Formats: sequence, C-alpha cells, structure tokens
Amino acid sequence: MIEILKKIPFFAQLGDEDMKAIGEKVQMQYFGSEQVIFEQGDYGEEMYVIKRGKVQVLRDFNILAVLSDNAFFGEMALVSEEPRNATIRAVTDVEALVLKKDDFRELLETKPSIASVVSYEVVKRANQLS
Repeated sequence: MIEILKKIPFFAQLGDEDMKAIGEKVQMQYFGSEQVIFEQGDYGEEMYVIKRGKVQVLRDFNILAVLSDNAFFGEMALVSEEPRNATIRAVTDVEALVLKKDDFRELLETKPSIASVVSYEVVKRANQLS
C-alpha cells in the first residue's frame, strides 16, 4: 500500500511514518467499466487514488480529462463542504484506494505533519483547475 501511495503526487512528500498512517486508513474499492463513481453536484466524503484502470472527468457532460494509474480525484471533498465540481465515470474496470473524510480528519489531528503537505497540494490542484 505504501509503495502505491509514494507514487501519488498528493502524498509523495510525506515521510514513511505518515505514509504508513495513511495506508492504514485507505480501503480498496472496485468499479466496473462505465460505472459512475460520483456525479457533479454530489456532496463527497472521500477521495480516490487509481491503482489500476481509467476514469473520465466530465463537467456538464463534456470530457475534461481521462485519468489512469496513480492519479487521484475527489480530494476537495476532504477539505471542503462544496459539492463535487465534476462527474467521474469509469472507462475500464477500476481498482481504487479510498480515503474517507473522517479518517482524513483523524489523521490531521494525530499527524499534523500531514496537514501542511496536503494543504499545499490541495491549493496547487485548485489553482490548476481555475
């Protein structure tokens, strides 16, 4: 699990101890081809990291991007109460790591070093999308 997390830009700057703590919180989830993972306008409680597979990012039915192995999405749900700004649909079968908001908040309380790295990555990602 830690080896997968180390490949993710969102977590890459964290030390081994922080990686291990995150690895203990994530769960594996599977989605079939064409399955909608979440829809634009939904309120989210988790972020996803693609271990294997491809997803489309759609906004107002337009394809914005295709994400594959080691990409992440839904991270804004961990730090915001805003609705999802895009729909995510599996293009192939997808195996993903899922981190829930409650687990993330617990990590921030017990591992403050995670907070600064994640905050930086969220701001960076938000700037890329605007």
